[in-house]
This record gives sequence, C-alpha cells and structure tokens, in this order.
Amino acid sequence: MMSEKMIKRTDEIIAELVREKVEFQKAYNYYHGVRDEEQFKYLEENFGIGSPTSVKLTPMVKKHIDALIGEYLGTPILPKVSCKDSETISAITREKSIAIAQGVTKFLKDHLNTTLLQFIDGKDTTDKAIKQQIDKIKEDIDQNFVSKFEIAAQNVIQYVMQSRQTDVMTKLRELLLDLLITGYTFFRVKESSSGTNIQIEVLDPLNTFIDRNPESPYIKDSHKVVVRKWLSKQQILNRYGKDLTREDVKNLKETWSDDFGEGTVYGYTYANTMQPMYANSPGHPVDENGMQKLIPVYEVEWLEADNKYVMQRYSSVRIGGDIYIINGKDENVIRSKDNPSYASLTVNGVYFTNRTSKPYSLMLACADLQDKYDLLIYYRDVLIANSGVKGQIMDFSLIPANLGVNWPERVKKWMAYRKAGTMMIDSTQEGRNEQGAGQFNTMFSGYDDTLPAQAIQAIQLAIDSVEATTSSITGVFRERLNGIQQRDAVTNIQQGVNNSFIITKPIFQQMDLVSCEIISDCLNQAKRTWKKGLSGVLILGDHQQRVFTALPEDFTFTDYDIHVISSTQIMQDMQQIQALVPEFIKSGQLPADILFEVMTSKSLSEMKFKVKKALKIQKEENNQLMQLQQQLEQTTQQAQQLQQELEKAQQQIKQLDEQRMKLETDKMNLEYKVDWFKAQTDKAYRERQLDIEEKKVDIEIAQLRDGNPFNDQIRMK
Repeated sequence: MMSEKMIKRTDEIIAELVREKVEFQKAYNYYHGVRDEEQFKYLEENFGIGSPTSVKLTPMVKKHIDALIGEYLGTPILPKVSCKDSETISAITREKSIAIAQGVTKFLKDHLNTTLLQFIDGKDTTDKAIKQQIDKIKEDIDQNFVSKFEIAAQNVIQYVMQSRQTDVMTKLRELLLDLLITGYTFFRVKESSSGTNIQIEVLDPLNTFIDRNPESPYIKDSHKVVVRKWLSKQQILNRYGKDLTREDVKNLKETWSDDFGEGTVYGYTYANTMQPMYANSPGHPVDENGMQKLIPVYEVEWLEADNKYVMQRYSSVRIGGDIYIINGKDENVIRSKDNPSYASLTVNGVYFTNRTSKPYSLMLACADLQDKYDLLIYYRDVLIANSGVKGQIMDFSLIPANLGVNWPERVKKWMAYRKAGTMMIDSTQEGRNEQGAGQFNTMFSGYDDTLPAQAIQAIQLAIDSVEATTSSITGVFRERLNGIQQRDAVTNIQQGVNNSFIITKPIFQQMDLVSCEIISDCLNQAKRTWKKGLSGVLILGDHQQRVFTALPEDFTFTDYDIHVISSTQIMQDMQQIQALVPEFIKSGQLPADILFEVMTSKSLSEMKFKVKKALKIQKEENNQLMQLQQQLEQTTQQAQQLQQELEKAQQQIKQLDEQRMKLETDKMNLEYKVDWFKAQTDKAYRERQLDIEEKKVDIEIAQLRDGNPFNDQIRMK
C-alpha cells in the first residue's frame, strides 16, 4: 500500500509540475544565435521581392551577458564564516575569555620579569601605563579572535573552493548564465559515488520543475520538485541498476529498443500521455543528427509534515512511464540546531524576482529589442541588395542605324563615341517628332538608382539606439564593452562605468546569494561526507601552502552563516586601489615595482596584502632612511663643531708655536750665555789647575835637588 501511495504521489507531482518551457528555450536560442525559422517567414517570401537576404539572428544581448559573466568570474569569492547556534556561541565565548586571560597572564609575567631586572639594577619600577596596556591587549584579542570552529569551517570551505572535484567557479559561471537567461538557478550538492568527496550538480532550468514557495526566494524552500534527465539505457542501468528489480530490467530492455523512427525521440512529454518527443522540444538534448535515443528519467522530491508536525523529505524516481524506484523518507536530512523540525529539498538555487509571479529574465526582457535589432539589419541589407547604379536613358530611335547591323553592335559603338566625346544622333530617322527635334535634356537626363547614404545612416542610428536601450536595461554600457572612443573624456568614461555598476549591482548581489547557498550546502554536506575529519593542503599564493586538519568536533555539530562580500564593491575597491597606487609611487610611499604586482593581482585580498606589505616595507625603509638622515645631520653638526674646535685648536697651536719659538729663542740665548759662562769658568779653572801643576812640578824638582830620597817634606825657606 505504501508503494502504491508513493507511486501515485510521484505521478501526481510529475503531471502537475512538468511542462515544456518554451519561453526559456526561446531565451537560450537567442543567446546561442538561433532563431525560429517561421517567426519572420512572411518577410522572407520571395526574399523581399527579389532581394537576396533573410532575417538572421545577430547576437546582440549575448555580448552583454558574456561581459557580466566575465566580470563576475574576474572577481574572487571571499566567503566569511560565522557560527549561529547558541551552543557553539557559548563555547566560542568561553574560548575567547580563556584567550584573553592567557594574553593578560603572559603580559603580566613578562612585565614582572622586566620589573625584577630593573629593581635589581636599582632603577625605578613604577609603570603608570600598565592598565592601558592590559586594556589594549583585551581589546585586540576581543576584536581579532577567531575560534577553532570558524577556523575549521573556513579551511573546509577553502578546500572545497580549490578542489578540482567541485570546480566551484565553473558551476558559478553556468549558474550565472542560467540566471541571466531564465531568472532561475538550480543546483544540487551531493556526495560523490565513492563517498569521499563532494560534487556540485548544476541542473538545467528547462528540465527542472518546482512548486514555488512564495514566501522564500530560495528553491530549497519549495514544496516539491521534479528533475528530468535524459539518459541512455546503459546509463540508467549503471546508475539505477542496483535499485531495479529483475522485472524492471527486463521491461527496460524490451520496451525501450534501439530502433527508432525518423525524427522520433526516446521519451514522452508528460506522465499520462504517450505523445513522442521531438528533437526541437525544450530541454531535450539535440546532437548533430537532430535526434537523441534517450529515455526520460524523473527524480521527484517533496516535503510533508508527519503526525508530530515535523517536516520530512520523501523522494522517488520514475523511469519512462512505468518503472519506479521508491526511496521513501530520507533519514539523512541535515537539520539546523535552532530549527530541527524543518527540512528542505536537496535541490537549491534562487529566483531573480521583483515581487512578480515570474522570475526576471534579462534575455527575455531584451527579446523584443533583439527582434527589432535583427529587423533593422534585415531592412538595411534589403536596401543594400536592391541598390543599383547611376545610369542614362537611351532612346533607340536616336541611335544612328549606320553604326551597325544589329542592336548590340550599334549600342556599343554609340557608347564608344559618346565616351570619346561625340554623341551621334540621326534626326531623319523614324521616331522623331513632327518638328524633327527631340528634347535632349529631358530625354538624356539619366537616372540614379544608387542607395542614398542618408538611408543607411538613418537605419544605423536606429541600430545604435536599440543597442543603447539594451545597455540601459542590461547595465552593460559601451565603456564595459571596450567601446570607448578617442573623443571621450575620462570623467565621462568613469561616470559611465559607475552607472553601469549601479545597474548591474542587483545581478551580482543575486549571484552572491547563490554563492552563499552553494558554500552553505557544501559545508553541510561536508559534515556528513567528512564526519571523521578532513586533512588537506590549501594554496595560499604562488609559493605558499598550508597543511590543515579540520577535526570533526570543530565543524560537524555547528550551524554556520556564510557571508560573501559584494562583487561590485570588490571591483570598485580594486579600481580605487589601482588608481591610488601611482599616487603613492609619486609621493615615494611605494616602490615603482609594486605597480606590476597590483595590476596582476587576482583578488582584492591579494592586492591589499601586497600594497600593505609594500607600504610597511617602504615605511620601515623610510624610517631607517630618516634615522640615517638624522644621524647624518647629527654627524654633520658634530663635524662642524669639531671643525670649529679644530680651527680654534689650530689657532691655539699657532699661538703656542709662536710662544714655543720665542721660548726656544730665549732658551738658545740662555744656553749661549750659560755655555759662555761655563767656558769662562772652565778656562779660569783650567788656568788655576795649570798653576797648581806648575807648582807641583817645581816642588818635585826641589825634592830631587836635596839628594835625600826619603825626604818627602818640602823645606820652607
């Protein structure tokens, strides 16, 4: 009974939701440059009265959409994580208090060691600013504190965004294209087949059908959804074979043979009809042959409240029209701690709505302008195709018969003579009036079937007006399409860019919501996929990596809020920084080589990091230079003082030299006098000694004369 009820419910949801989205198929065709052949067939009958042209689709809106996608892809996604469940917030508050206490304790310990050393040295240990320093430490830790829960979630998000398996940027490009063309975005985050990684599946809006919840702009809050896929028989067996019974496999092989009629496509339009699908049906894949041998597979999900008023999610799969896979109630629904009774669909996305029942499609909003654009080009080409040349009217009766036997020969000779300067006529031939004279000026005035330039200019002005109107709707003006002319002033260009950013800001804000939803779903899926934790490597730059380990208790039991900074604001900030860098370089606050680093930066954070680092390095260098200059000035002043002192010393030395010379002169004079006095004294002394010696000689002679050898006495007379 339960299976029959689920089958009945599956058929009801498919019959209720599945429809052919012709308008969205038209929007995709406009983007890809494909026009319905029957749309303007009445204009092409007989090719516009013989004009060799037809109404073709010249993509006009596509370049606007591609410009928006290119700008969005050029802006990095910078997600910020915050915890929102009360239990984790309490743990974060306690963790922050412990960090503040540890910071203050470390500071007081270091301060105590420094104070003891100063006390031993006999210095003053009074610190009047210690309270201010403690308050500053508390404030810094409180403002810059990041909990382990947020760190773990941030690491998981960066790992997912850098993973080749998820390929987030490619998915966002596809989603932005769907948003601009249809006003819808559909995606689903699920576990990989191996159960070790996460996959992001972008769903085709032409094959995704939802029962919208008018109270929410998010697809996941809808009541039920059908995802239609077109798969081959082998793909179905590979993907769903383990869930099929033997009878289902036999039915699949016997019912869906490999033989098809021409133009018929494998599949049926709706659940209760047997109308075959064709290659031009909206949402159906078309190959080069215009025919696909595929089987429609409907994946159905819906939400129902049980007898305890808890929302439950149910799912089933229908293959073709009579093969069912009943999954029943999903026991692995990820629920929020703050609202555990609520469940959502696995299919997610956003509506681009403006309080209307239908999402806003940028392509469909410009569809009439695209038609007008193509018609203007068509009429311009018709005018060019029907344009002729300047010519003259020729009256055969005025061509002399003696110029030739047949008409072609006579005409050629007549034109040759006329070109040479002689236009011959025969007034006697038949065909002249009664007076024998014709009105040559009127008859030979000629004709002009060339295309007037004013007509082409008028159509071209209308084409330019259509393009300008399209730009005012899309917000992509010619300044963002590299349509700047030489005569444009810089202020006009900047004003056009600013206006363009203002108009496109809602689109980028909507894509920021999509980014938040994708990252949130990836983080929620990571709680199940990596319930034992995650270890990985994050690329931080050209030459930097970080190995991280996210423990399961740090992110698997926490509810998170994801915030993405506005892409438009990031682009404006990057442009402002790029404009300020040359001014910093001129003022000497930044080195010239930083300009190349800034221009090649891929993200705002990278640009800020490089500029701040360069400013810090340049500031340190400037401080060192200022210190060296101050030291040089001080050294110069000291040198000047030493020079002055040297000059004074030299003057003193000169004075001392003069005094020394005088003293030496006086000394020489004194020495001369002393030497003279010594010489006189020595002379007198020597003369006295000579007298004494003479007396001794006289005495010795007297002793020798007395004849007594023993007489050594001098006899006195």
